[in-house]
Amino acid sequence: MNTIKKSLLLLPLFFLFGGKAEAQTIANKLKLVSIGADSTALIHSVGEPTRKESVVRWFYGKDQVVFAQGKIIDIRLHERSRKISLKKEKVSGNEIVSPISHLRIGMTEQEISTLEEELSLSFTPDLSVTGTDWYFTKRHRVELTDGKVEKVDLHIKANLEKLDWIRLNFSNGSLLFMYITIAFVMFGVALGIKLKDFRDLAKRPKLVFIGWSSQFILLPLLTFILVLIIRPTPSIAMGMILVAACPGGNVSNFMSSLAKGNVALSVSLTAIATISAIIMTPFNFWLWGSLYSKASELAIWVSIDIWEMLRTVFILLGIPIVLGIWFTKQFPVLTQKIKKPISWMSIFIFIGYIAAALMQNINYFLMYIHLIFLIVLIHNAMALFTGYGFSKMCRLSNDNVRTITVETGIQNSALGLVLIFNPALFNGLGGMAFIAAWWGIWHIIAGLTIAFFWSRREPLGMLK
Repeated sequence: MNTIKKSLLLLPLFFLFGGKAEAQTIANKLKLVSIGADSTALIHSVGEPTRKESVVRWFYGKDQVVFAQGKIIDIRLHERSRKISLKKEKVSGNEIVSPISHLRIGMTEQEISTLEEELSLSFTPDLSVTGTDWYFTKRHRVELTDGKVEKVDLHIKANLEKLDWIRLNFSNGSLLFMYITIAFVMFGVALGIKLKDFRDLAKRPKLVFIGWSSQFILLPLLTFILVLIIRPTPSIAMGMILVAACPGGNVSNFMSSLAKGNVALSVSLTAIATISAIIMTPFNFWLWGSLYSKASELAIWVSIDIWEMLRTVFILLGIPIVLGIWFTKQFPVLTQKIKKPISWMSIFIFIGYIAAALMQNINYFLMYIHLIFLIVLIHNAMALFTGYGFSKMCRLSNDNVRTITVETGIQNSALGLVLIFNPALFNGLGGMAFIAAWWGIWHIIAGLTIAFFWSRREPLGMLK
């Protein structure tokens, strides 16, 4: 009986260390495989692969773009540490940019042809080869051409650079749903805004200025400093900058109320932040994004089209806000009846919207979400501490401190996702989408946690 118990206790260790030992054994065998060996010899020396995949490889120099079933499944740089620079290099007096820098994992050959026409750039590879990828566990890969070993890659693992090359996909129907969702959410926010709210702002300019500055000046600035310190890959950095440039999230008023903050201030800040975002979101992203692209060697092509972003933000924020304020003025009784239900609906629709973004690309998220979990955690914590520290430094009362903390730390990442999936802007660029989507989930968890903590404590020190 004791022997059986010991065996059961040791079973998890066997799977953990036994699996690693097996992978290492395969790696050692693969190290002995000669380039040019045929598939029969490979099986004889290593064993059967766990997976085989028929591929087409486009070569740009020694860099590969790998297709399977007409879609790019991988982009493999010859030197893992090397990045394809978008700094325009002069060669014989001509400025060139490598075509591979425009390609993304997930693109089809038809989309590449369309991109070729749009950019007037040839994507014709130096060489196109049909072959097979054999995987021995998920971390060891052998590339074969005509049944001969061409290359052996050992200890493959996911890294942030991979996200730079991923383009997440949304169908046209899903994109339309995203636009309708964010417009509905903003309309719901506008139902809580009255024209007198803007007149009330003049009565407390200090509070409003501190809250506005924390959100639209300090947070983007500190985010820019953070990306310079941690030096993430370009699409991750751009995602962080975009989220920081967005206005406060639609659930900030609810969280301020739960945290026993100044709800009137929260509503006022939501009103001015949402209106300001029509200009400030595109401006902040253009400013800090441009500075970042100049300060670092971008590995990929990231377009910063401020006019397209301004137009999109105006449509998604400006029109619903104006309609909501008009509706509130014209139908005050009806507004009071539907305001709370719509507010709750907005929260659930927002969560469903984020979930849809995740589920439609669930394979990518399951493979790579761990890479950006800590980055989002640090970034969101910094946003919360920015609001808390700045308002404390300005000697505000505790209820106002709580409100500005929430308003700064809860960002409208749904707006960020809409911009990211806009084909005319970022077309679902992987790193940006990962950051914005996980922000949309994490800031609710963090916000509710801190709001619940404060809800159990009275905001003492009510000095205005």
